[in-house]
Amino acid sequence: MEIADNTFLLIQAIIVDAFVFCVGACVGSFLNVCIYRIPKGESIVTPPSHCACGKPIPWYFNLPIIGWLILGGRARCCGRRISPCYPFVETLTAAIFLILWLTMPPWTAFAGMVFSSLMIFCTFVDIDTMTLPDFATVGGAIVGVALSAVIPDMHNATIVGAPFFASSMASIIAAVVGAAAGSGVLYWVRLLGEYVFKREAMGEGDVILVGCIGAFCGWQGALFAIFGGSIIGCVLIVPVLLAARLFKKKPDGEKKKEGGQTEPLSVPFGPWLAIGGALYYVLLSPAVDAYFEGVAQMFFGI
Repeated sequence: MEIADNTFLLIQAIIVDAFVFCVGACVGSFLNVCIYRIPKGESIVTPPSHCACGKPIPWYFNLPIIGWLILGGRARCCGRRISPCYPFVETLTAAIFLILWLTMPPWTAFAGMVFSSLMIFCTFVDIDTMTLPDFATVGGAIVGVALSAVIPDMHNATIVGAPFFASSMASIIAAVVGAAAGSGVLYWVRLLGEYVFKREAMGEGDVILVGCIGAFCGWQGALFAIFGGSIIGCVLIVPVLLAARLFKKKPDGEKKKEGGQTEPLSVPFGPWLAIGGALYYVLLSPAVDAYFEGVAQMFFGI
């Protein structure tokens, strides 16, 4: 009897996990629509999904991940290539949703799903357009503070034995401090960069994005996004730039100044901030928080 019960529980867990993965893939599919249409000022509702040639896409070819595989990366109607970015975003979102579900309490995982969706959207929009929409950054910060009020565990702010209101207020304070600290630090980094390099080092959207990250992750997550994201960006981008120089090829986006001089390559900073913030929330918060606690204890005896 016990074996049968365990088997039933295992099957139930697998079904629930598969459902969460599928929900994540569907959210990823919706994010693809937002990433493609919103920067162009197009509606995300109408017209329904359609090919670049204008023909509508049947629902059975529009299934997340599976549809792209069935079509072999080519549109059935006209044979045009379908970017692998679409199944990548769907798979990435689904995998993050599943990791959150398996490693966190349900409501904290839900907040992480909202946050990671925002970070994925901001990442790919910034890569495509070098801009970060205010509704996603400013709006995301507001959503982060609002969720903090109802899910204190986002900031480990639950006070055992105290009324929920006390935990909620502690969580809101952590979110606001995180947003302010993250934006403040990056704002001064931005000013310093402009002074040193005599050009705009990063946009205002990046500063606001860190505020959004701080609202969900607190000041620890915001600082990790800034400095950890910078390290991740250097590790991934520098080899590409070195290879481009070595083989004397211009990386995409490099332009010529008047007189034949080459302008420095502009690389968006938003994706690295978003990756750093998502990594903190999904995987690294215990290690990063422990590190900051160790530093505080070392220097301040706290």
